[in-house]
Amino acid sequence: MQVDLKQFNLKNKTVAVALSGGSDSMALIYYMQSVIEKFSFKLIALNVEHGIRGADSVADTDFVINYCKENSIPLLTYTINCLEKAEKEKLSVEQAARALRYECFYDALTNNKCDLIATAHHSKDNIESVLFNLFRGTGLSGASGINANFQDKIIRPFITVSKEEIDAFVKENSIPFVTDKTNFDVSYTRNRIRLNLLPKINEIFPEAEKSVLRFSEILSTDNDYLNKVAVDSVKIYKNRAEIALPLHKAIFGRAVIIALKSLGVKRDWEKTHIDSVFSLCAQENGNEVSLPKNVIAVREYDKITIFTAQEKFNGEIPFNLGETKINGITVSIKTSPFPDNLKDGFYGDKDKIPLNSVIRTRRDGDKFKKFGGGTKNLNDYFTDKKIPKRLRDDLILLADGNEILAIFGLAVSDKIRVDENTKNILTFNII
Repeated sequence: MQVDLKQFNLKNKTVAVALSGGSDSMALIYYMQSVIEKFSFKLIALNVEHGIRGADSVADTDFVINYCKENSIPLLTYTINCLEKAEKEKLSVEQAARALRYECFYDALTNNKCDLIATAHHSKDNIESVLFNLFRGTGLSGASGINANFQDKIIRPFITVSKEEIDAFVKENSIPFVTDKTNFDVSYTRNRIRLNLLPKINEIFPEAEKSVLRFSEILSTDNDYLNKVAVDSVKIYKNRAEIALPLHKAIFGRAVIIALKSLGVKRDWEKTHIDSVFSLCAQENGNEVSLPKNVIAVREYDKITIFTAQEKFNGEIPFNLGETKINGITVSIKTSPFPDNLKDGFYGDKDKIPLNSVIRTRRDGDKFKKFGGGTKNLNDYFTDKKIPKRLRDDLILLADGNEILAIFGLAVSDKIRVDENTKNILTFNII
């Protein structure tokens, strides 16, 4: 049985084997224990009791506990309720079990209980996953099957090893194991593929399993390359992501998924969402589409910006000197001596500002008079300055009715400009 552990960089790491007690996971922990000295890592086990098979499930966990005690292997145990999650979230039991199982894995990883999780997925699991994903409808990622190394934290040392090789290894080394009866329950989709479908396919195409694995390997290589290109096409910021245009649709869809994940949308997106964002490429500047979890995608000149919409303060605050905070932005109005160069900042004549002026955000009907020019609609001024529509509601304004006297960080109106008669100068800054 050939296993490539060098690819995982195990030295000085704590590796937790996901141990169910079944033959595959028992073979894995037995194998990993035999190479500890060679690869210089610490071995522990992790068991998840799924709450599906009642006393039988508990008995399997007890088997794992006893095995680990007898072999001096530290053990992490988790108990979950797959049936409850499946019913509550309208998932299949398989989906619920996988989701909760990986929550346990990430708990162990994020709480520094281990550095890596090793699962016992083998080549036949990979074949089943490829077929399962194809029949459900998938892209290159799903058709690529199970990666040997997932997010640099979950490793599959047996992924290129056949089930037959594992069974022979178990028999040769008299490795104890328990049998999960649900593995033969064809009400589970994957079991049906393994027990009913694959044997029929193999009758027609004797080399089918090798062909599927080869297909998976080719697609995995292509998928890795396309993902790398997509990552390089997206700029990720704190509250938004930007995709530069033009971009081929094959890369664009991946870039959108990367952007959504950076904003916390992990699984709620669908192909229709990706298509709706792609449609913005052919639309005018400012057009937008709504996405899951209050995320919005908008066409902004030569890019698509994807961001999470935030609730905004739409009130107003009386004009006063000092600092004012609106929508997380702090602006400052302070007195200033006459500057050497008025172009070095945003200055206004205090005596030209009406006492009933207010600090607020943009409203319909706002107008702005730029230096040396005429008065125009504020939105038109923003368009001239190529200010994205998404950012216009974030700008803080000093207003007298619908007359905008200052746009903090951007411009001051000609109406309050400093001239030779100015006695009291104010600065308008963003802190």
